[in-house]
Amino acid sequence: MTAGGEVREKMGARNRKVSGFFCSPYHTRSAAGMGRCFGGRPVPDHHTCRRQGRGGEESMQLGSRNVSMMDVRRSILTCKRTVNTAHSMSMLSPQRSLRQSALAPLAQSSASAWEPSGMTLSTPWRIMIPPLIDTDIAFIALRLLIPLMVAGGLLLLVSVLPVRAADDSDVHRLDEIVVTATRSAARSFDVAAPVAVVDEKRLAETAPASAADALDEVPGVSLVRGGSWEAHPVIRGLGGSRVLVLYDGDREVNLWSGRAPLTPFIDVGSIARIEVVKGPASALYGTDALGGVINIITKEVDFADSDTWRFENTVNGRYASVDEGWFGRYELAAGGKGFGFRLGLSGRDANNYEDGNGDEVNNSHFENRNLDFKALHNIADNHRLTAAVRVNEIDDMGVPQKDPTAPFSHFDHFDTGSYKLGYEGRELGLFDEIQARLFYVDQDRAFAGYLPSPSQPVYTLKTNDIETSAAGASLQLTVTPGAAQQLIGGFELVREDSDSDETQVIHRNKDDSIAKRLTFQPVPDAERVHFGIFAQDEITIGNRLTLIAGGRYDYFTADADDVTFTDERFDGKSKLTSTTASINRFSDESDSAATFNLGLVYALTEHLHLTGTVGSGFRAPDIFERYSTRGGGVIYIGDPNLDPEYSYNFDAGIKASYARFRGGIDGFYNRVDDYIDTVRQAESFISGVPTYKYTNVQDAELYGFDGAAEVLLTANLTLFGTVAYVVGEDRDSGDRLSNIPPLNGTLGARWEAAAGDRLTYWFEAAGEFFDRQDHPAPGESETAGYATANLRTGLRMPALGPLHDVMLALNVENLFDKYYRSHLRLGQSDFIPEPGCNVITSLRFSF
Repeated sequence: MTAGGEVREKMGARNRKVSGFFCSPYHTRSAAGMGRCFGGRPVPDHHTCRRQGRGGEESMQLGSRNVSMMDVRRSILTCKRTVNTAHSMSMLSPQRSLRQSALAPLAQSSASAWEPSGMTLSTPWRIMIPPLIDTDIAFIALRLLIPLMVAGGLLLLVSVLPVRAADDSDVHRLDEIVVTATRSAARSFDVAAPVAVVDEKRLAETAPASAADALDEVPGVSLVRGGSWEAHPVIRGLGGSRVLVLYDGDREVNLWSGRAPLTPFIDVGSIARIEVVKGPASALYGTDALGGVINIITKEVDFADSDTWRFENTVNGRYASVDEGWFGRYELAAGGKGFGFRLGLSGRDANNYEDGNGDEVNNSHFENRNLDFKALHNIADNHRLTAAVRVNEIDDMGVPQKDPTAPFSHFDHFDTGSYKLGYEGRELGLFDEIQARLFYVDQDRAFAGYLPSPSQPVYTLKTNDIETSAAGASLQLTVTPGAAQQLIGGFELVREDSDSDETQVIHRNKDDSIAKRLTFQPVPDAERVHFGIFAQDEITIGNRLTLIAGGRYDYFTADADDVTFTDERFDGKSKLTSTTASINRFSDESDSAATFNLGLVYALTEHLHLTGTVGSGFRAPDIFERYSTRGGGVIYIGDPNLDPEYSYNFDAGIKASYARFRGGIDGFYNRVDDYIDTVRQAESFISGVPTYKYTNVQDAELYGFDGAAEVLLTANLTLFGTVAYVVGEDRDSGDRLSNIPPLNGTLGARWEAAAGDRLTYWFEAAGEFFDRQDHPAPGESETAGYATANLRTGLRMPALGPLHDVMLALNVENLFDKYYRSHLRLGQSDFIPEPGCNVITSLRFSF
């Protein structure tokens, strides 16, 4: 203890379960038990926290006071503290009741008493080991030597270390703090909407290649992929632009990122956690949130509140056997005296992956570079400025084709730049919190492909370039009239634009002569402007009931230039013989929508909550659907007169949070009116080519359930499982909707123990199953069910010589090298199988 009677304990963002409330990363605790949070305000510390070493298991003891989950909820609401995200950051109020003072250690605790998994109930664990069949000795050595050395080292270490059981006496589990479900900090246990979180600990343990891979364990979330890298999520049967993906709470959605939002536009090494809200959220977030919201939250800036400048370096590496993929990241965090920044540099290089039969999937490679930078400046106790830059350059991303012999099919660049400024203020007269943000994101993608025809003696050389951008501004205000009420309101303004060019040249196989050339703009020079204003009131009634009511109004305008589609024909000597042109004429359009949400949480007991929501959602047609003119063998054209999609959702669930059991299950019904799809037209747009048009075709309904649970059998052994089921139907015809995942789930066990204060280690085994999809949509085929087995193991060490926060992990996915296809790749199911056995090793350390 220093002369001033103060002890500093590291509470870095990566070690905080209840991350942030903007406590200093170097939290100062005085001899009298007083802590100082951001802004210098004292936080009484009436209870003690127990930690099992830096970076390891953490727990919190409440002493003689038995604090209910509802009390924690109120404490968070009243004190106006928030997590370290771009969505929400607040300072502690100087006035505090005795109850709030007693709860202060809860808000400061970085983890719960029992945390064998380090993740939320909705993220199951999977485990795997390396394939042992290969005829090339050198390749076997490359593929297996590193994983076997890692595994041998882990076994050697844990075999000589004593096992220490977790102490679960007289402790309470504190659920994750989330911000996406209500636009403010709240425990996931206390929010009405179904929420899942993939936290930083889980991301480090599983070492996913992308944000899409990280979501693979969340019940109710499925993925539609084009190869390994281009992906879009499906939540409860709704996918594509019906799921809104946010980056640090901002709508960085432009034309293409909205269509495949989980393409690796962001380095997974920069992500702190991913929050998933299942079900319509348009009352808070506007268009595209029909199926739900995925908020990818990046790591916060450390050390800004330190009295002196501090620096920390972090190195992260990963190797995957299935595609011989390498990943490396260097990160520098620095700050002090009110200023801080985080800088990350990374690169990834992956070859084509192998399927379960050992065959290489052509054009499934990937290569990119990434730079991300975040900075903040505390200009005063209650005022903060933030800035962020992210530059992601995908230099080569393969796109698998039906003919596996296609010489090339790839994006030779797919570059993204994101630039942000923000202001956050606290205790400004009437307003407890003000958040203002500006952002700009641009993307430039260029595709080149050699595409053999499956039925004709020709091949196509296709090139296109699509440029898109989005600029936005938002303001959010928070007012807390009393300890039991919180009001949030604000507005968003986003402008999107696009431009593109495409050329397709069809050559004859026999002599490579030109047969036909098509030139057009797949999307025109177009823009869409979106304005939304929203408000939400949350009030706690008595000790058991919390009600949430919210509403939003959105207004859209869209405009595009006319597009000319040109078809040129050539004779056997590549001489031009005819030219045909057709003009697709577009018009200005506008849409508006009002949406609402009503939610409740009823505390049956301190550990058991009933939840329910009733709400509406909507999705305005995007630029593709209104203004596209694209294709080759088939033409797709947009319709400016499309109506928005509307949905009405009902959700009911139960959540449990006990010392040895945690879980929840939700049932849902979602009705979608004016569902948009493509329909073949009687007349061809040009040259007799089959033509499909975007149309409001049907009224749909989706219903089902999803849930997850984990049970602590012993101090070290946890069982866990998830399940998800959804049915999607056309309400008029009774036909099933396309791209609906079958019944699926996971079941597994995890052993985690501490060996003194030196390290924590874990072993995890799980199986993932997908039932047969025997109710396909028209035009789809039935797909077989499948199951895969996975293994995970690793260790964490708080210190190792000059290093700290060391983590070594070994994961084996698809343990038995099973060959299978996903139903959600149905359009490609005859030529894109899933990856085979994949051995993943990862290492992370700081210094």
